[in-house]
Amino acid sequence: MSFTLNDFPNAELAARPLAKAIAADLSAALATTTRALLLVSGGRSPSTLFKALFDETVEWSRIDISLVDERSVAPDAEAANAALVCASLMSGPARQARWLPLMPAEVFAAAADPWQAAERAAVLANANAALMQPAVIVLGLGTDGHTASLFPDASQWPDAAISQARYVCVQPGGAPHARVSLSLPALRLQKRCYMWAVGAEKVATLERLQQLPPVQQMLRGRNVDEAGKRLLMQAGPVACLMADPVAQLDVYCSNIE
Repeated sequence: MSFTLNDFPNAELAARPLAKAIAADLSAALATTTRALLLVSGGRSPSTLFKALFDETVEWSRIDISLVDERSVAPDAEAANAALVCASLMSGPARQARWLPLMPAEVFAAAADPWQAAERAAVLANANAALMQPAVIVLGLGTDGHTASLFPDASQWPDAAISQARYVCVQPGGAPHARVSLSLPALRLQKRCYMWAVGAEKVATLERLQQLPPVQQMLRGRNVDEAGKRLLMQAGPVACLMADPVAQLDVYCSNIE
């Protein structure tokens, strides 16, 4: 099985075991390296998870924190993932961690337009050795089947699904702002990604994707044919990860936020 669904009665109960798993992975990484990298998602729903992390023992002074994706906006803008993460996760014990912005203020300020800012931010992220080997990646989930900023309606999605670059630029078709995002191969190379998915619509999305024929084929140990691969691409990156024979997606979900 390439994914697991861990269902809980509410978000707080889902957050506790996921926080423990994240803390354990970070501690294990610190046993073999000087610093460990935690990549998280923005949005409002992760705040419950971030609060649960406050109760875990983590040597935050040796942790680097960055994002799986970021909008091409000023870092202090309301729409910026950085603004939420810095105000929530890094307001507690994690304030001792080192913050690595995906959209540095000077990059956004110097760019001619948001797309150029996203392109420059992606170049910098791909050249930053500190972002190369995450100890933990925590993904979010969109009801259209997207994760990070890999939107299935974006014209860049087919390239982002095969790109050799870790970070790519994306302009969603139905959502505002250009984005810089981890590519699908970068997520696959992680081997194990965690996903935080709370709310009835997101749980329904997981159930819908789980029933896709190519995902079911993979669960039964059968290879996905070309038609199945095309269906996965249409469904988006979460479906692709669910059906991946190597990557492991551990989902912590609840109908109640």
